Amino acid sequence: MGVVFIFGFLAVKLGFVVTRIQPEFPDCEAMHEMQPGVWQRLRIEFEFESRNFVRHLHNLEDCDAIVCWIHNWPECPLQVVELKKVLSLEAEEMRPKILST
Repeated sequence: MGVVFIFGFLAVKLGFVVTRIQPEFPDCEAMHEMQPGVWQRLRIEFEFESRNFVRHLHNLEDCDAIVCWIHNWPECPLQVVELKKVLSLEAEEMRPKILST
């Protein structure tokens, strides 16, 4: 649930507009702004670790992206958003602002 919460918090900043959340696979449907004014519909699965997608026996054909905390599936054929890295970058961007105030 933490992955879902963090994604919800950051979705707009990451260029996503969530159109559906559901308890069954895939967990989420969203529009993603690929470039200004160009949107792509994505079916998203939330996982703590990206490799859990395989462990849960999900079908690659029914999903476009994984949003996870830790990306540990290097050969993953889907788009992956690793929230741990996103938050690390967010902290780096904020650091100078926090120190300068």
